[in-house]
Amino acid sequence: MKKKIIISLSLAWLLIVGYLTWYNGIKASGRYKGFNWEEWFWFGFIPLLSIYLFYFIWKPEAFKTLIKDIKSLLD
Repeated sequence: MKKKIIISLSLAWLLIVGYLTWYNGIKASGRYKGFNWEEWFWFGFIPLLSIYLFYFIWKPEAFKTLIKDIKSLLD
């Protein structure tokens, strides 16, 4: 249950930052009125990965279980 909550929050974070990046791109003055991938990458994806990186540094057994779970999905 805890894994599902964490994954759901992570996906929600990426979606919210993606929406705000898209909305900011539409409302921006200038010629380009699209989605700014670099903003989404730096403000959405990098902070999300850094949280997991710190978690795996402080709890290496969680990283081992993650690898085991991924292997079980692929089998």
